[in-house]
Amino acid sequence: MSQIILRPRSRAHVAWALVMALPLASACSPSPEPADPSESSEAAAPLATAITNTSFETSTSGWSSWQGTLTREARTGAPDGQYVARVTVSGAATLYSLDGAQSGIPNAPQGQAYTATAYVAAGNTGTVGKPVSLILREKSSGGTTYKLFTVDATLTTGFQRLTVTGTVERVGDTVDVYVLQNQAVAGNSILVDAVTLVAGGGGSSPSGEPMPVGNLTGWRQVFTDDFTTPVPVGQFPAAVSSKWSVYLDGWKDTSKNGTYSPSKVVSIQNGVLNKYLHTENGVHRVAAILPRIPGATASGGLPAGRYAVRFRADAVPGYKTAWLLWPDSEVWPRDGEIDFPEGDLDGTISGFMHRQNGTSGGDQDAVSTTARYTSWHTAVIEWTPGRCRFLLDGAVILDKTSRVPSTPMHWVLQTETDLSGTPPASTAAGNVQIDWVAVWVPQ
Repeated sequence: MSQIILRPRSRAHVAWALVMALPLASACSPSPEPADPSESSEAAAPLATAITNTSFETSTSGWSSWQGTLTREARTGAPDGQYVARVTVSGAATLYSLDGAQSGIPNAPQGQAYTATAYVAAGNTGTVGKPVSLILREKSSGGTTYKLFTVDATLTTGFQRLTVTGTVERVGDTVDVYVLQNQAVAGNSILVDAVTLVAGGGGSSPSGEPMPVGNLTGWRQVFTDDFTTPVPVGQFPAAVSSKWSVYLDGWKDTSKNGTYSPSKVVSIQNGVLNKYLHTENGVHRVAAILPRIPGATASGGLPAGRYAVRFRADAVPGYKTAWLLWPDSEVWPRDGEIDFPEGDLDGTISGFMHRQNGTSGGDQDAVSTTARYTSWHTAVIEWTPGRCRFLLDGAVILDKTSRVPSTPMHWVLQTETDLSGTPPASTAAGNVQIDWVAVWVPQ
């Protein structure tokens, strides 16, 4: 669906953009087409941990040992799968560890909490009773340790689950994980399995799905927000201005029936960003938020990216999401537009790819689903030169390779009044919730 996209700029520029954009509000009349059944069977589950080889099922790839020897062995009753890692102390060392070089998260966001978990057990009777630690480490980009977050246990013959949480304190640091045995003597060994590293404070994710942390095959992660910093109504985005901007209070939304009012709509609490849609003093209050992505253009855009958001909403009549990639050029329909998820909150989720060199709002590819906003969903846009894919809860629902938008675009989580032409009822009110967002760029 066509959107009027405004970014903070001078009053004169805003006024001119409004004049130029007015015809676009009614330019698009989408007619969703059913998803291709052959596409919906392809799944790509979100990455839940930064560690790609968590359970040693095929190899010890990505792992090493400091002052120890690392092997892999089959183990009946392994916590995850059929194999575990065995680490045996070398020589006369009194300390040795299992290190996951591939678990490091470079440029971890300042203020972001991370939680590491691992299952550990004594590898032989001589190691029973010895101390073992699971350690989350914050270190400089040059490798110098800044801070350690540690949980300790006493080794037994059975596996114990260890969990430790720490919050990144500095800008530009790396976070990684290791397991350390202390007071070692010759012959000591430990067994380790199911090592994970996820963003968040260690409790269950509000949506039941942790934020994906780390790179994916072909993608480098550049932005995340798990919304761990509480922000009361009236203080967004000022309290998190390094990560977010907004459409300013007073700007009209696409239908002109709603008014962007982040100061009265947006808050963060209990690990969730909330948009409270409501009518106040006769004004239908909505909000659009924009992440400040490292490496983006001055307009906030990227030439390609993978954009993921975990969300749900109340079925509030008269309101919708139009979360989209909008061209930095602001030339529409020529430079296209990518909208997903889009739909009325009391309806179902759809998606639209407005084509490059479009000649009208209807020059697009579209997909509809039966998914409703009232349940938690994960929506992903994968946009690369010559290809655009939409994934809903891990299933590909749209995959296009023709006339894909090809100019830099910026991501806007735009929640507004619907396009029916009728303003929402003054009694219509409810919440749109976002558990987390994450962005990657092609590697």
